[in-house]
Amino acid sequence: MKTFAAALVLLAAGAHAGELSDHVRVMAGISQWALLRGGNAAIEVDVGRVAFEVSHGQGLDMNQLGGLFMTSAERDARARLTVPWTTGFGVGYRITDDLHVLVEFKAHHFEVRGTDRNSLATYTTFSVGPGVFYVFHLWRGLFLQPNLRWWPNVASTLDGGAVALRQADGSTYVHKAHSFGLFANMNVGWTF
Repeated sequence: MKTFAAALVLLAAGAHAGELSDHVRVMAGISQWALLRGGNAAIEVDVGRVAFEVSHGQGLDMNQLGGLFMTSAERDARARLTVPWTTGFGVGYRITDDLHVLVEFKAHHFEVRGTDRNSLATYTTFSVGPGVFYVFHLWRGLFLQPNLRWWPNVASTLDGGAVALRQADGSTYVHKAHSFGLFANMNVGWTF
């Protein structure tokens, strides 16, 4: 993490001190559609050194790809974990015209089931964390925007941060509030 922070400081120090172009970008998250069978749309507004983004995702199925985006405890319990919606905003600093960092404030609504399909819990987590974004221009306004984010939970609507779910064999699975943590994503969009 120290190396990552040092790289950002070097980029900021070497950034062009001149005027930055103002942008409005509309984009969709490729990873949500391709990997989690859901969707995500976002609008980013860049003015001077300030970047602001609002995004909303829905219908994410965390069980895709063998539960790659789930914890080992969730996979071991054969839990069904979905995210009906996730929404929030970020505000941050533009290092260059194409590179910016945000602090993001997000709410994520989860539905989780144990192997007993009648045992369902719903809850919402709240996360605050940094994100780093870079824009690759493809053609005219078309762009790709890879990003790296860290969304640790800061609060949850689950009492004590966990809930007990019945399993089909009569046992109980204790589900802890899911945290997205560190992850990469790719957006595709258009700059106006």
